[in-house]
Amino acid sequence: MKLFFTLSLFTIVLSSHIVAQTPITLNNTNMPSNNDTLRYTNAQLSSLGNYTATGLNFNWNFSSLVPTSQGLREFKSPFATPYAIFFLSFTGSAEKVADTLISIPFVVSLTNYYLFYRKSNSNPNAYLADGAGLSVAGLPLPSYYSDKDELYNFPMTYPKYDSTTFRFSTPNSTLTPFVYSSTGTRATRVDGWGSITTPFGTAPCLRLVSNVYAKDSIKTSFFPFTFTNNTRSYQWLTNVQVNGKNVRIPMLEVSGSVFNGTFTPTQVRYRDNFLTALHLNSETNLNTVAFYPNPVNERLYFNSSEQLNGVSLHIFDVNGKEVHQEVITKQSSGNTGSLILSHLSPGVYTVKLQKEAQTDVFKFIKQ
Repeated sequence: MKLFFTLSLFTIVLSSHIVAQTPITLNNTNMPSNNDTLRYTNAQLSSLGNYTATGLNFNWNFSSLVPTSQGLREFKSPFATPYAIFFLSFTGSAEKVADTLISIPFVVSLTNYYLFYRKSNSNPNAYLADGAGLSVAGLPLPSYYSDKDELYNFPMTYPKYDSTTFRFSTPNSTLTPFVYSSTGTRATRVDGWGSITTPFGTAPCLRLVSNVYAKDSIKTSFFPFTFTNNTRSYQWLTNVQVNGKNVRIPMLEVSGSVFNGTFTPTQVRYRDNFLTALHLNSETNLNTVAFYPNPVNERLYFNSSEQLNGVSLHIFDVNGKEVHQEVITKQSSGNTGSLILSHLSPGVYTVKLQKEAQTDVFKFIKQ
């Protein structure tokens, strides 16, 4: 009886351990929706490390990514765009890509460039690229997919493979100087699962690889031009909140071109917070302190509304390790000062200012 109990207990513990380490499942609720405002950070390619490795219950650690710039993806209702009449969808959303695409005085002006997406819950159950909109000389014109591009098919878990086709074309109009079309295939494979860590945080994830094999064409009044446009993206997707925020877009995405079977990454970006040297703790802050510039190369300046004499300053790297500490002495110019940061490696750092019960925390980027 005792042996049976021991074996049973071992089986229960082992089973619960296995269940706890199963791949997550994604669906349309994990995709961007109307009014989502999602910030991302672009990172240096050289700081990426090994992005091709994959496996089951795999731990991808990209905490050493070095940021270079930030962007914002905002998703609106199609009814809040100039193209509402062309994209009537209550399950759709629109993302503004550019205010001005092309502007040649007295020749052509292409503005208000939007991409449109739609959540389809049946046949197919997918997150679709629905089309695009641009204004020519102020006149809104839609561009449609005659064969929708299924960006993600659901339910998505490990393992999964799907291959879909797409066909897209801009309007054939006398108002536009060219007609752009693209026809191709998207092949997507979920080739691993586990957890991912970036400077934004850690989350369970699926890793997928998406290959797009396309033939693009640009037709003008002078000549047609056709070319092959093959691309690939490695994406890490999650279905949970990180740092209290819905992720909605890849935790990390590595994208680039494929030529003769060889992939060349051109962009690395990850979901992130707003990185700036502003207060992170507003309840016990040391008055108004500003750090600049951000990002910074060699010297970080700061100023305050009051004297910072005697304030303890600590700098921590992305892993929480203290890399600098000093006590601020009376600044010669009153309420200003600076720090030499040439000894720090590129990355995201946190500054903590402390004096008695008062604390203030800031973030900055070292280039």
